[in-house]
Amino acid sequence: MKRKRVVIIGGGYSGVAVAAQLAARPRAPEITVVERSNRLGAGVAYSTAERAHLLNVRASNMSFSVDKPDDFSRWLKSKSGATPTAFASRRTYGEYAAQKFSQARGFFGRKIKTVRGEAVACRREDDGWIVELASGKLLNADAVVLAIGHRPPASLPAFESADIPLISAWDRAALRRIPRGDVLLLGAGLTMVDVAIALAAQRKSGAIYALSRRGLTPRPHLDPHIAPPQNEIELPTSLADAVSAFRAEVKRMAEQGQPWQFAMERMRHHTAAFWQRLPLEAQRRFLRHLRPWWDVHRHRMAPEIAAQVEALKASGRLRVLAGEIVNAERRGRAFVVQHRQRGSRVRHNIDIAAIVNCTGGNMDVTRTDDPLLLQMLSDGVVRPSPNGLGIELDPEARAIDGAGRPQEGVFVIGPLSQGAYWESTAVPDLRVWAAEIAKRLA
Repeated sequence: MKRKRVVIIGGGYSGVAVAAQLAARPRAPEITVVERSNRLGAGVAYSTAERAHLLNVRASNMSFSVDKPDDFSRWLKSKSGATPTAFASRRTYGEYAAQKFSQARGFFGRKIKTVRGEAVACRREDDGWIVELASGKLLNADAVVLAIGHRPPASLPAFESADIPLISAWDRAALRRIPRGDVLLLGAGLTMVDVAIALAAQRKSGAIYALSRRGLTPRPHLDPHIAPPQNEIELPTSLADAVSAFRAEVKRMAEQGQPWQFAMERMRHHTAAFWQRLPLEAQRRFLRHLRPWWDVHRHRMAPEIAAQVEALKASGRLRVLAGEIVNAERRGRAFVVQHRQRGSRVRHNIDIAAIVNCTGGNMDVTRTDDPLLLQMLSDGVVRPSPNGLGIELDPEARAIDGAGRPQEGVFVIGPLSQGAYWESTAVPDLRVWAAEIAKRLA
């Protein structure tokens, strides 16, 4: 019988994790990983060259696969002597993920092939699929896994209409070319933190402004680390009831001297199931009103990063603003950005040398310019998630087609699955989905 063929589009952590898990299974198919860059396993998250950029998950919970939970912490200790509770650099983790994939390729030999290129189309042909690359090369597949990672940030009308360029948070060369003066960072999450720390290290003067609607910044992890209680928090099915129950539990824990971080950890294993039970309108309501609060408490900073952020704030180098952009215009080689603070009608001007987009990936696929996603949406191979995050999926990570049916042979992992499962973008979640998708493919 002919061996099954699987094409994985995307060679970041998600893609190589699926490939390694799949290759390790009995009667594994022929696997081809398509990646546009020359680095496999790193993706956007772990490609940074800055040693100061740290993971926001402890080493003990960052192993490549589910079945070897202490693999990364042992690997890290052999490299640097770090303990399992340490927060490794993201660059180091990218090296680890690339090494694990390289080992899988070496062990399983011809089962895994890699192709450097950009997938621009995925079309059904008979009982299988044809993946077309920008070069014109065609790859035949019985199944396809979309693991294309974080999308670029959405364009922002105030700057687009004024023809003002925004620097990508991950464009290291452009960040180093910023002229003297103050800098504006759009967004106040973990990406902002990374950029602010890097800019403060390379620029000895000038303020760094961070602007978001609420001015919320990520909270820190506990320091020192304390393992949370084993009992888990199970929430009511109603969003309003769940919020009330969670707040009551946090208050009760505080009265007992327990930190709020414990409550977040105790809820983790139930979050995806809770999200899937929520009606669509409740999901949308959460995204409109509660998401910023969730993000800063769920996606926390390493203690040493939090200390640097507080030091930058105390010195006046980092100034976090809550509000919205009203207007933006050029002034020679610089820019003037007018913003209105939250809760106020007063407008303030900021003279800045550059603007960096730290708002995070745009998960609204109806606004994408990615040729692959545009083709798959146009042909009805996939359809947008109704809550506006990524692609609509069934509980088995299969794409839902334009007619509302699960697509046999098209699976999705990573940020594009966030609308379906919510908790699906961190390594502890991704490695579980990689194993599940590999199981179904095999």
